[in-house]
Amino acid sequence: MLSFKPNQTLAFDGDSITCHRSKPCLDQWPWLRMSNNNRSWGDVLAELLFCWRPELNLKFRTPAVGGSTCRDVAGRFQEMIEPIKPDWAFMTLATNDASTKIPVTEFKNLMKDYAEKISTWNGQLVFLSNFKICPNANEFTKESIPTQAPYFEAHLELASELNNVYTIDVGSGLLEKSLVLYDQYVGHDIYSDGTHLSSVGSTIVAGEVLKAFGGI
Repeated sequence: MLSFKPNQTLAFDGDSITCHRSKPCLDQWPWLRMSNNNRSWGDVLAELLFCWRPELNLKFRTPAVGGSTCRDVAGRFQEMIEPIKPDWAFMTLATNDASTKIPVTEFKNLMKDYAEKISTWNGQLVFLSNFKICPNANEFTKESIPTQAPYFEAHLELASELNNVYTIDVGSGLLEKSLVLYDQYVGHDIYSDGTHLSSVGSTIVAGEVLKAFGGI
């Protein structure tokens, strides 16, 4: 079982599933704040750990940028990861890699390099993986999810090859709970726009991560 230790730093890296802000100025669309759709699973996780595990004195950073691929994540490593040296780097990454047809071998090599770099300070890399098509998914998501499977497989391969890489299957839990919620009421939407997570979806994903760390 994974576990946090006192005074560790958690970094939430990857794409817009983790953070909606966009390049070049890391701006956020005002609508995201007004609709409460700028609150990511990382924000929920940080809030729960801050409130329920204050004795851990954890620090939280969000280097993720919307639209990112493995190339973007690798390109900003020195600027955004190296200075904070996170003990845990949580990663959502596959959607944009699949849509831009980045070779899976390149994806895997860049993520292996990322993991090896953070291992120099005993950092751990955790992929949030295996996302599935849930109720209220839009056409983009329905078409995209199947194409992400090879990248999710790369997550698993890296976890089996490197001692500091892990995967958390958040997708299965998200699908299971979204089906129950949708059956109760079709407005129980885990998406904010058919692709990105709503506050409901973010809370479910944060819960799946906490489960992997033994709960709170």
